Amino acid sequence: MAMAYFTKHDRNQIIYRSWEEPEQSSARMRILVLKLDHVGDFWMSLGPLKDLRQRFAHAHITLVVGSWNIATAKQFDLADDHIAFDFFPRNPKVKTRKKAADIRPLLTGEFDLAIDMRVPEETRPILLEVPARHRAAIVDPYSMHQIDIAIAPFNLKLRRTILYKLVQKIGLANKIPRRWLDWFIDRKQARLQHVSEILLFLVAKAAAYFESGAGHPQNSTTGNAPIVVAPFSNSSLRDWPIESFGKVVAALSTRGEVVLVARGECLEALEEVANIARDRGAANIRTAVDLSELEFNYLVNSAALVVSNNSGTGHVAAQLGRPTIGIFTASHLPEIWGFRGPLVSMLMSVIECRGCGLDQVRHCPVKVRCKFDITPDLVIAEVNALMNHCKGTAQA
Repeated sequence: MAMAYFTKHDRNQIIYRSWEEPEQSSARMRILVLKLDHVGDFWMSLGPLKDLRQRFAHAHITLVVGSWNIATAKQFDLADDHIAFDFFPRNPKVKTRKKAADIRPLLTGEFDLAIDMRVPEETRPILLEVPARHRAAIVDPYSMHQIDIAIAPFNLKLRRTILYKLVQKIGLANKIPRRWLDWFIDRKQARLQHVSEILLFLVAKAAAYFESGAGHPQNSTTGNAPIVVAPFSNSSLRDWPIESFGKVVAALSTRGEVVLVARGECLEALEEVANIARDRGAANIRTAVDLSELEFNYLVNSAALVVSNNSGTGHVAAQLGRPTIGIFTASHLPEIWGFRGPLVSMLMSVIECRGCGLDQVRHCPVKVRCKFDITPDLVIAEVNALMNHCKGTAQA
């Protein structure tokens, strides 16, 4: 299940939400596709263009191509409307180009998505001229923040090292294997991606961005559906403090029964979480340890809400479509390891050393400070936001 994350930042935390939907101007989505290529590049990209048409089958697609590719685009039914725009001359040897702003008079209204399907970046300025709510391209998102759906550029050539250039210049390159001067050249070549594969990745990411909970009907739960809380993972570094979990469990118990789940080896710590919650007035709490796989999956699938560290419980809940709150230490980034599902919220510190990849507390030079940047109040606020969204969706 592929979903996009919408992020909300403040000074200390970042919240990742899969359930916020991108804005759309009308009932039928409008997409503008830029495919300003020469003949060979256009034909090489027919697969990704067909995939885009299939993934956005109900959208109205306008395709902008060089005039020499219009007939081919119509032949393969790649769009509903076609616009000719000769940004490049047909002859690739001619280096003159039109201005990016020249695209504007050819367009009508605002688009929900504008996507640049050229792999090299010469046409990105044209994409920025398109009136669109969202833009997608192969680009460094840090340097071009106006493009909100981005995949990082792939290598399109095997760049020569300075040493290899020097050896070429003095005429010895044919006498010395290149790998002696560039140890990783074979590995670099093995990692190269065909341009059509790169574009398929871009199309898939754009499609995931516009997926939402509306397209994934949720299993109904009964009025007695439990709230499942999984306080422990397979790494103590990833585990949110027991005291914080106890406070959250106490607050959650006002919504209904809370079931604390873990392996048997964590029973003592699990009881400590429960006791902290009970000391704060919570009554409706029970523990469940060493459940069989089927028992565990059944419990999670029946839950009204699941709250978890960065652990398997969160991944199971997200994939089953349950409302899921993930509390992440900053060692493992949600962009890489996050839960994927239609009703997911994840919270993480924006500490400078985020993404370290550490798994053991003793290796952390700042004593896993990122654990404490996420407060119980912040988690409860996100629980309320997610559950209010679920309630509003159910009523609609």
